[in-house]
Amino acid sequence: MRSEICNVQLVALVALVAILPTAIVQRSWADSAPLPAALVLHHCNACHAANDRLIGPPLLAVAARYGAAADQQRTIEVLTEKIRLGGGGNWGIVPMVPNANLSKEEARGLVLQILSLKPPAG
Repeated sequence: MRSEICNVQLVALVALVAILPTAIVQRSWADSAPLPAALVLHHCNACHAANDRLIGPPLLAVAARYGAAADQQRTIEVLTEKIRLGGGGNWGIVPMVPNANLSKEEARGLVLQILSLKPPAG
């Protein structure tokens, strides 16, 4: 299990290095929609913006895809573990890096905040 996590981290790091210059350029003009403070505190904004794809998918797209899932409890559990353990295959080839330093409760709180995001009115 430990070597699998290291392999995922290595693949994510290689992918990050490959696309980082693009992400930095995109970040300079990316959407200005503010993210909840907890998402910034835990550095989710390093890979995700509200409306634009950076390294990871836009958080509003994540909220739209999973916010209306039939089994919300199961969806929250799966996304909580995705944040903590990382993984890939749901949003393209760049895997999400693990955030094992987050407790299950912290990760669940982030999931709830992401799922509560709504596009700006207008």
